[in-house]
Amino acid sequence: MLRPIDPSAAFRPQRDPMTTDTVNNVFKVMHGFYGNLFLSKFSSGEMTGGGEDSGVVSARQVWAHGLRDFDGQTVKAALGRCMDAHPEYPPSLPQFVALCAAARPRQAWRPAVHAPALEMSQELRDKRRNEALAKARELVEQREAVEQAGLNPLKRAIADAVAAAGGDEVATLLRLDRVLTQRVPA
Repeated sequence: MLRPIDPSAAFRPQRDPMTTDTVNNVFKVMHGFYGNLFLSKFSSGEMTGGGEDSGVVSARQVWAHGLRDFDGQTVKAALGRCMDAHPEYPPSLPQFVALCAAARPRQAWRPAVHAPALEMSQELRDKRRNEALAKARELVEQREAVEQAGLNPLKRAIADAVAAAGGDEVATLLRLDRVLTQRVPA
């Protein structure tokens, strides 16, 4: 029988199955939550030499492999959510894996350990510095022009706010003067 190919499996690091003790604890908790309804899903009726049902033994192995990407704390958190998410019937392995994925702590973004530094040529650095200096001179000249106009403090505050936002404070003040002169009753 052919198995479908999981495209994400090619990019996932291969991990060992979950420890036997952890999977046994998952089965104990599920049996405690759902009783024999959980174990009967896997029961085959064939007993192993150790007196266990071979279907349950096989299911434990499959669950150990299916839960290999999660640590013990994440599995415990998923078990805690299990009764809320599946109150009547026990979850299947894919449903429990989804609970584990939802319970997994979020990974914060981290930059690459050996991220190469971006290099800038001296010529480009000089060009950017000169552009910034020219813009600063232009802003200083505009501010001086506004200050020489003898504005009252409110207009000066508006001019400073527009300049800080990168706008043209002279044009804004001229527009403000037009608006204010239109509103003054004759």
